[in-house]
Formats: sequence, C-alpha cells, structure tokens
Amino acid sequence: MKAITRNRNAEHVALSKPEQDVLRVLLYFDVFGHPVNSNEIFTYFPSRVSSRAAIEGALESLLTKSFIRRRRGYYFLKTAAQHCVGERMEKQRRAVRRMTVAGLVARFISFFPFVRAVMVSGELSKGVAGPESDIDFVVVAKDGRLWVTRTLLIAFKKLFLLNSKKYFCLNHFITESNLVVESRNFYSALEMATLKPLVNRRLHAEYVTANEWIREYFPNHGELTADGERTAPPLIRSFLEKLFPANFTDRAEEFLMARWQIVWNRRYAHLTEADRRHRFRCMPGISTAYGEDFQHRVLTKYAYRLQQYGLPPIGHAN
Repeated sequence: MKAITRNRNAEHVALSKPEQDVLRVLLYFDVFGHPVNSNEIFTYFPSRVSSRAAIEGALESLLTKSFIRRRRGYYFLKTAAQHCVGERMEKQRRAVRRMTVAGLVARFISFFPFVRAVMVSGELSKGVAGPESDIDFVVVAKDGRLWVTRTLLIAFKKLFLLNSKKYFCLNHFITESNLVVESRNFYSALEMATLKPLVNRRLHAEYVTANEWIREYFPNHGELTADGERTAPPLIRSFLEKLFPANFTDRAEEFLMARWQIVWNRRYAHLTEADRRHRFRCMPGISTAYGEDFQHRVLTKYAYRLQQYGLPPIGHAN
C-alpha cells in the first residue's frame, strides 16, 4: 500500500514505504544542513532491507518526483541550500585534522586515574567538523570512581586550559557497569551508532552491544564484535591510581557527586527541577552536563519536518 505524502512544493504525491523511509533519513540530517550518501542512508534506514536495491530505487524515484536532489554522490532535500555539499566536503577535510587532535587528546585523557575508555561523539563522530565545533568526548570510568575521574579532568581543564572546551569537551561520563542508555529516540540511537572509539575499542563494542535497542531505529546497522584492541593500561595511570587509598576515594566519590549537584542547582537555578535532572544527570554510574538541551531542540525540529511531509515519527521519544 502506498501512502500519500505531501511534497512541500507540489501537490500530494503517492510515496512507497521505502521512499518515505528515505525521506525520514534525509529530513533528520536536514536539521544539520548535512547531505548524506547512499551508504549512510542504508546504515540509518529505519526498515530492514535485504539489499540496497530497494533504497537505490527509492532514491531514483524521489529524484524523479523532485523531492530530493543529488550532487557529487550526496543526497539532500530539494529545499536544502545548494551549497550544502560543498560545505560538507570542507567539514570532512577539517574533520580529518580534528580527528588527529582528538586521538592525541584521548590518549592524554587515558593517563588520568580510573579512566577506562574514551570515545568521540557529536559532530566529529559523523566525520565532519565545523570551524567553531568542539571535540566532544564520552569517558568511561572505573566503577565507583566516576566523580573522582570527572573532577580531576575538569580541574585540569580549568587550571591548564583556562576552561577552554574546544579540544577538551567533557560532558558525558559513564562507568563500566552502567553502559545501557535510558533515553531511547532517533537522536540518541544515532549518537550511539556513530560513537568512535579512541581508547579501548573492546569496551566500546560492549557499550554498543549493551544498547541493541538502536536496531529498532537502524535495523541495518552493522554488527560490532568485542574483538577490538586489548592493550595494557598506561603505566602512569596505574601508578597514579595507587595514590588514591580506597577508603578515602570512596568517601571522596560520595562528596564530589553531592558537590557537583549543588553547583549545578545553583548555576542553573533558572531551570525547572525536571530540566536540571534531564540535562545534569548526577548518579553513581552516570554524569551528564549539558547547558543547552540540544537533543530536545533537534528532535523538535525533526518532528516539525516530519509533520510537514505527513510522516509519522519512528518509535517513541523519551
């Protein structure tokens, strides 16, 4: 059965399910002005397909119906800016240089006590980097040592980097045994699917495996095994960890978690309690600190675009 979907610049047109799903992918990335290639459309296609033929056919049909455009192998909405492909290619060139920096910074972070894995997220994890974008890291800490780890890293940033976050953006910390992501929506699924491991690929593989729910959104997402690198921890990290007696560190962990909660409550007193809990997760196994609710903003814009095309959302946003 074919659904009737509205072309923003034409009358109602009948679209097949593959055509609608292609549009869902393009509409999401349109929020960022980001054209995508056929491989990316396949990876983030919201329906299981046995081959790429159906997707290729849907793309050609949408081109014929003037819903989308193609340039230099990238697809984007007809209403998107014509220079979006050129911008993406420039961002890709910048990302190559930025990823080299990210690798060096991640290695440095891995020297800190109780750090177990470092991954890059955000824009850079999608292979692009704007001129003003930060390098966003997800840090996995040893169980029971998240808040000590976070405090040490933030203290270094404030003291030696003058609180600059351009190459040292640390907003998301989790522990080895707290790998399951609770917020399940298109945004969080794509962030999980695009995470790039820089230190400890094995733990990254376990992280993705623990969040198999992303296949509800991207059933064609490639398999990831836990056969990644297995390197010994840096000697300097092992030495530094011995400087933290267990009893003292246990008490420090509780104190620092409570202290960070007080700091955020005071600094963001203008937010509702629910908003603060959402942006600033403060628990033994997870710490997030987002001054802006970027996820909500993106999902709101995405929902508006879907509505314009008469397409229902995928899954249920949390």
